[in-house]
Amino acid sequence: MSKPDGHKVKGGDGAPELVKQRCFVQVVRTGGISSAARLLGLTPSAVSKNIARLEAELGTSLLARDNRHLAPTVRGQQAFEAWSELIARLDQVQQELAAPDGLAGQLALSIPSGCLTWLAPLLARYRAAWPRVQLCLNVTDGRSDLVRDRNDLALRFGQLKDSRLRALRLTESPLVVCAAPAYLAQAGTPATPAELARHQGVLFRRPDIGPARPVELLPESASWQAQAIVNDGQALVQAALAGFGLIQVPLLLVQAEIDAGRLLEVLSGYRPAPLQVNLVFSGAPWLPAQTRAFLDMAREMFCDQAGAGCPAGAGASPAARGVDETC
Repeated sequence: MSKPDGHKVKGGDGAPELVKQRCFVQVVRTGGISSAARLLGLTPSAVSKNIARLEAELGTSLLARDNRHLAPTVRGQQAFEAWSELIARLDQVQQELAAPDGLAGQLALSIPSGCLTWLAPLLARYRAAWPRVQLCLNVTDGRSDLVRDRNDLALRFGQLKDSRLRALRLTESPLVVCAAPAYLAQAGTPATPAELARHQGVLFRRPDIGPARPVELLPESASWQAQAIVNDGQALVQAALAGFGLIQVPLLLVQAEIDAGRLLEVLSGYRPAPLQVNLVFSGAPWLPAQTRAFLDMAREMFCDQAGAGCPAGAGASPAARGVDETC
């Protein structure tokens, strides 16, 4: 998450800057007292005492404890959501007042494997504008939980399903079937989905989900004989380049390879509906300044590339607009 979330504090009853609340929020985020203490610069004993004082003041239990796990109670979950927003807003104001001439700290992004090249121009532009912000890029094809994985933003394909989050739609990317020229020269080029049964290829499986993703085509799907199943998008592309056969991926992952002739698209007339490409972020009413700046820059950059104006209100803070924003 943005650096203010790891704000160092000093323990003590009645301490400033919401120390007790910070202790509780970090324990919920990290799932443990020791890990929270390391982030806060406190001892585990100080964190435990601050949470105990907080529960005594409120007259309710905030954490359910057993020998191995800590989890928020129902009241604790309500407190976690409220205090997370309050602390983020407080840290944002303090940072803006302390450094009015520029942003600093960290910005954590979860990016699918293979998308870094596509997103690189935006990352470079952001770094040029805010050189004191350190980018923490967490590359994974798993579905990142923003709170659990401490990410400020996540790049995702497809429809937004988590109602606790909001999304800025950057673009759409078709799903394409492609293979290396050498493979197609040997095995032939399929002209219809029905011909895929006599072909070989590789399927993709997300790291956090069991079954492989089926091949999607219109009007009806078919598939090839799977030589391998991989859980990394970049590895999927490399397998096709190595001659493993057919793959199906978002076009933005293989656009450079297709343009250079290293991969050839087949069955282009049977493409399914394109995938949305979204930047997902917290549904909290206040976002860290680093996150807001990145969203504003992404909106400006992708709206300009699309050659169309942004929707009404696009210049306002993301927290002030609707759940699903579109360039």
